[in-house]
Amino acid sequence: MTGLRRWLIALALALAACAGTAMGAELVLGDPTTLVPSAAPGLLGPITEAGRIGWSCAPEREARARTATEAGLPGD
Repeated sequence: MTGLRRWLIALALALAACAGTAMGAELVLGDPTTLVPSAAPGLLGPITEAGRIGWSCAPEREARARTATEAGLPGD
C-alpha cells in the first residue's frame, strides 16, 4: 500500500512540474515582445576589447589597472 501511495505522489509531482513548465513556456513564448532584444543605451558607447568608448572615468580606468596600486587599492 505504501508503494502505491509513493507512486501516486511521484506522479502528482511530475504532473505539477509539467504543468508549471508549460505555463512558464506560455508566458515567455506567448508574448513576442519578450524575445525582442533591447537597444543599447544611448548614453554609453558599446563595450569593446579596449573598454567603453567615450567613457573614460575613474572607475573604468581603475578597472583596467594591472596592479592594485594603480587601481587605487590600499597596500597589504
